[in-house]
Amino acid sequence: MVNITQDKIRIRTMVPDDSAILLKWMTDMRVLEFYEGRDKQYTEELIYQDFFEEDSEDDNDAAMKVILEYEGDPIGYGQIYPITDEGCEEYEYDNRNETVYGMDQFIGEPDYWDRGIGTEYLKLVLQFLREEKQADAVIMDPHQDNVRAIRCYQKVGFHIAESLPEHELHEGKMKDCYLMEYRCRDNDKNVQPVQEKNIYQKGWQRC
Repeated sequence: MVNITQDKIRIRTMVPDDSAILLKWMTDMRVLEFYEGRDKQYTEELIYQDFFEEDSEDDNDAAMKVILEYEGDPIGYGQIYPITDEGCEEYEYDNRNETVYGMDQFIGEPDYWDRGIGTEYLKLVLQFLREEKQADAVIMDPHQDNVRAIRCYQKVGFHIAESLPEHELHEGKMKDCYLMEYRCRDNDKNVQPVQEKNIYQKGWQRC
C-alpha cells in the first residue's frame, strides 16, 4: 500500500472506486493526446482491463498503481513498477545488478496543469523509492517532442541516457523517445539541457 502525504498533496494506492474518475480522464481528448492517444476509445470494461487487472501473479513484479490527490480531490494517476531483467533487455539497459524502477504518470484534470504539482509528485515518489524500496535508479521513456515533460523530469534529477528511435506507437505513428534515468545515490550530475531543436510551441505534456 502507498500512502504519501505532504502539504496539499496525497499519493495513495488506487482502489476500484476510482474507476469512474479514471473513465472521465481517459475519455478527455486533452489527456489522451499525451497518454495512450486520442485514437483509443475507453469504456468501463477497458478501464478495468488496463488499470485493474493484475499484471503479474508475483507481488514483487506488480506495479504500484496510485492516485494523486490535491487538497483531497483526485487529479492524477501514476504507476510505479520494478524493471525486470526482461525489461532491461528491451531497453538495452544495463541494470548493473541494481534495483531499478520505472514510472508513468499523468494529471487528468487540466485545471491543475502548469502549477508544479507534477514536479512535487515526482519528488515524493523518488523519495519513497529511495527510502522505502532501496532503489538505485529510476527510468522513464518520454516522447522526444514532449519537451515540457522532459524539463519537468530534469528538474527533479533525471538525465537523458540515450535516444530510443521509433520506440512507441502513439496515434498511429511510431514515436521517438528518450530513455531518462534518475540515479538515486549519485545524481548530482544528472540534469542535462534539452536540445533547442526539440522545443515546440505546443503539444507538451503537462506536469
